[in-house]
Amino acid sequence: MTARPVLHADADAFFASVALRSRPELAAVPVAVVAHVYIASANYPARARGVRSGSLAQDALRQCPELILMDVPRAEVEEVGDALFDIFHNSATAVEPGSIEEAFLDVGATDWAGAIDAGHALRRRVARELGIPISVGVGSTKLMAKLASRRAKPDGLSVIDAGEEAGLRTTLPITDVWGIGATTLQRLHRIGVLRLGDVDGIPPNELQHVCGTAMARRLWRIRDGTDDAVVRPVEQRSSLTAEGSTAGFARPDKTPGELAEACVERLCKRAERAGLAGTGMTLTLRPETGGKAVVRKRTLVAATTGRADWLAVAGDLLAGEAVPRLAGLRVTLTGLLPLDRVQHTLF
Repeated sequence: MTARPVLHADADAFFASVALRSRPELAAVPVAVVAHVYIASANYPARARGVRSGSLAQDALRQCPELILMDVPRAEVEEVGDALFDIFHNSATAVEPGSIEEAFLDVGATDWAGAIDAGHALRRRVARELGIPISVGVGSTKLMAKLASRRAKPDGLSVIDAGEEAGLRTTLPITDVWGIGATTLQRLHRIGVLRLGDVDGIPPNELQHVCGTAMARRLWRIRDGTDDAVVRPVEQRSSLTAEGSTAGFARPDKTPGELAEACVERLCKRAERAGLAGTGMTLTLRPETGGKAVVRKRTLVAATTGRADWLAVAGDLLAGEAVPRLAGLRVTLTGLLPLDRVQHTLF
């Protein structure tokens, strides 16, 4: 194993793990957190009983009558997510975010023993400082590292070594290659591509026609062992997002205005903590009846972290047109700049 190793770190059942920090006595029983009327995250005892993210809370209770439901602690989730990435950045030379709770990391290790040690140290630090479990995978490429972290769950570390990697590049089910959409998977299955090795029997033109040139090239690179192994850091965060649901589990419903105000407060706190100021705001409204979200935007003349400014903008965006009955909304601060680059106006 001579390639420079890549780590993939992924918090386990993130929303549920955050909610359970204050309820450790529930760690061994089925627990799920609810956003509006849907399961946002279920812990592993709940998953073992068939509870899945995205299902209706009432369906989950029928599946698992002893399931304990909790409201998503949105503010705490965002705070822990920011702190998790602070630890990632402090532990690695490069961090490529995947979502609020996962990332690829280059820890600067030139050998596999060093990468594995760094993975163990990262897991211990996150458990000690944040009180949540994360799983870490180590591999020669991003795909292999992600496959390893998936296998490490829950709360473990796994390594895909050279021998196993060689086998996976032939036998891996095509459904386990992250980033392939459902429609493309169906098309690949129709031409007999069920595992990576099946790609070899498909004429190049046909494979490109079925899944597109970019995906075909990616599959060929995976087969050849030359797929992406570069951790590409995001040098500067360009946006921050907070969201919530109007209805929650065991809490009073919130009006759109109350929800927007809570999101803005959280965003301003996080922006100040990160030393950033925003120049724009996007409000995304999720109708209760489903369907296409309503998106409204505003850009300011100068960047600011001022709560009063952004609360006024959010209020204007909500008042601009008739607001449908909402399941929830998302507020995003855009055009973020470091505070030392903000030019203050004279008047």
